[in-house]
Amino acid sequence: MITEQYEMKNVEATNKTTSSLIEIARKYFAQYGYFDVPLEKIAEEANVTRGAIYHHFKNKQGLFIAVLESVQKDIAAQIEKEALKSDDPWQQLILGCIGFVNGANAKENRRILLVDAPSALGWDIWRKIDQGNSMRALQEHINDLKVWGYLCDDVDTSLMTCSISGALNELALNCPQDDTATSERKIFDTISQLVSGFRRKNC
Repeated sequence: MITEQYEMKNVEATNKTTSSLIEIARKYFAQYGYFDVPLEKIAEEANVTRGAIYHHFKNKQGLFIAVLESVQKDIAAQIEKEALKSDDPWQQLILGCIGFVNGANAKENRRILLVDAPSALGWDIWRKIDQGNSMRALQEHINDLKVWGYLCDDVDTSLMTCSISGALNELALNCPQDDTATSERKIFDTISQLVSGFRRKNC
């Protein structure tokens, strides 16, 4: 019993430390960029040694991956929140895409997700993480749209997912960083026009 309690306390302490390190690192990576943030700075604010970071994350890249996954999780929640504003599956696709663009373009996420991740991790690792998060959710919804008859029979849902995902990343990088009604409308119209080419009409 004592051993179990001791192990539980260790797990709780570990989770608390890792969560704190991720939160602090996310703040610094978002503000200064991956390459300009020394681990000593993060360790100092977290009140741990640099060795503790290596213990929990192996290296700086491991910590960045944990931060990136935290960003992806928050963006996924925003995608779902936006999509559920409509009961129509096609509108949910559009609204979910808008949720991604807004989430990815947010100041606390943009640099981590769109700027530093590909260069800090390399294309293969970054792509794998992206496929396991926002792309996976997009693929699932597009698969459902095909089952429900929204797409032409010859539409390849995997290629459609890749096309839309890539376009959304570029859109997030290049759209204005504001939330004015004009900007929101432009994003809505752009995404609507983008996905409309895949929708069943006379096919």
